[in-house]
Amino acid sequence: MMEKKYLLNDIVDAMETGELQAYYQPQYNAKKGVIGGAEALVRWIKKDGTVVLPGEFIPVLEEAGQLSLVDWFVAEDACKTIKELSDKAIRISVNFGREHAKDDQFVDKLDKLVQSYGIDKNFFGVEITESDVVTDKKEVIEWVCKIEAAGYMVSIDDFGSGMSSLSFVKDVPARVLKIDRSFLNDNCLTERGRITLESVFYFAHRLKLLTVVEGVETQEQLQYINTCDCDYIQGFLFSKPVPKNEFLWMCREEAPVEIEAIDPFDSQSAVFEQVRVMIESVYKKFQLVKFANISKNSYTLMRRDNFLGTEIPETGTYDDCLKQIVDKTVPESREEVEKAFNRKSLLDAYAAGKKKVLRIAKHFDENGEIHRVGIEDYFMENEGSKDVFIVSFLQILDFDDSTYV
Repeated sequence: MMEKKYLLNDIVDAMETGELQAYYQPQYNAKKGVIGGAEALVRWIKKDGTVVLPGEFIPVLEEAGQLSLVDWFVAEDACKTIKELSDKAIRISVNFGREHAKDDQFVDKLDKLVQSYGIDKNFFGVEITESDVVTDKKEVIEWVCKIEAAGYMVSIDDFGSGMSSLSFVKDVPARVLKIDRSFLNDNCLTERGRITLESVFYFAHRLKLLTVVEGVETQEQLQYINTCDCDYIQGFLFSKPVPKNEFLWMCREEAPVEIEAIDPFDSQSAVFEQVRVMIESVYKKFQLVKFANISKNSYTLMRRDNFLGTEIPETGTYDDCLKQIVDKTVPESREEVEKAFNRKSLLDAYAAGKKKVLRIAKHFDENGEIHRVGIEDYFMENEGSKDVFIVSFLQILDFDDSTYV
C-alpha cells in the first residue's frame, strides 16, 4: 500500500514539475498522407531522461481509482494544444477510463474545460476502450450518449482486442472506430487475415463510422488498408508519438507524407476496393436504384438522387412506389408504364423467361420540366426463396446532341 501511495504522490509531483507530459500521435488521412487528427498520450519523462512507460504506472493508478488525475491532466494539455494551433487545429482525442462513467458531472466538467480555453468542442474527441464497455456496458453506454449529446465525438479504441466487439458497437453511439493493431499481425499477407479485416471495414462503413487503424508499421499494411477504404491510420510508419512542440510544428507545416498510388484492379486480393469502385460507378450512372420483392409487394431504395427520389419513401409497398413513378410520367405514357411494371406483368414476364423489362418514358420534375427517363427492372433469383426479386435502375437520359454519333 505504501508503494502505491508513494507512486501516486510521485505522479502528482511529476505533473507539477513537468515530468509528466502529453505526447501526440498524428492520425493521417490514409490516401492523402496529411494529418487529420491525433491521439493524446501520456509519457513520464524523469529529469535524468529515464522514460517511464504508461504500462508501468497506469494500471496502478487505475487500481487505486486515481487514473482520472492523469486523464484530466492530458485533457487540459490537449485543449492548450488545440488553442495554440488556432486555424491549423485538428481534432485531438483523449482517453477517458470507465471510472468517469460514474461521474454525473463529467460532461459539465468537460464543457467548462473546453470553454475555458475558448476552443470549438468539435476539435476535442473522447476515446473509450472496448474493454471498458464490456465491463460496465449499460453505465458506459449511458455515459457515451451524454457525451455525444453534448457535441463531442466519441471513438471506440482497440476494437477487436476483446470478445464482444460487434454487440457493443451496435449499442454505443460512437462515431469513430479505432481498429486494433492485432488485425495487422500477419502484415496483411494471408488471405484469412485480409478477409477478416475487410469484414471489419464493411461493418464499420455500414454503420457510417469513421475508421482509424492503429499500429500501421509497413507499406504492405498501408496498401492493403487503403483498398478497404480506410479513413485514417495511426502508426510508426508515418509517426511515433511526439512531444507537443514537434507535433505543433508538424501541424503547422502541413507537409504530407508520400503514399504510393493504389490501383484497385492491380491485385486480386483487393476485393473490397474493387466492389466499392463498382458500386460507385453504378451510383454515378443511375440516379435511383431499388430492390423489390414482387411476390411480397415490398421494396427498399438503395439510392435516390433525382426528382423522383424526393418523393418516394425509402421503403414501402411496390404498388405505392409504382404509382408515384406513374404519376410523374407524362399523361400519354402513364398507361404503358403502369402496364409494363405492375406486379402481375412483371411476374408474367419472369414466368416467360425474360431477364429484364425496359421502358423509356418522359417524366416531369418538381419544376414541371420534362426529362427522358430509362426504367430497367432486372429479375434476380435467390436460392433460399421462391419469391421473385428485381433490381430497378432509373436513369435520366437528357443527353446533349454531341453524345450521338
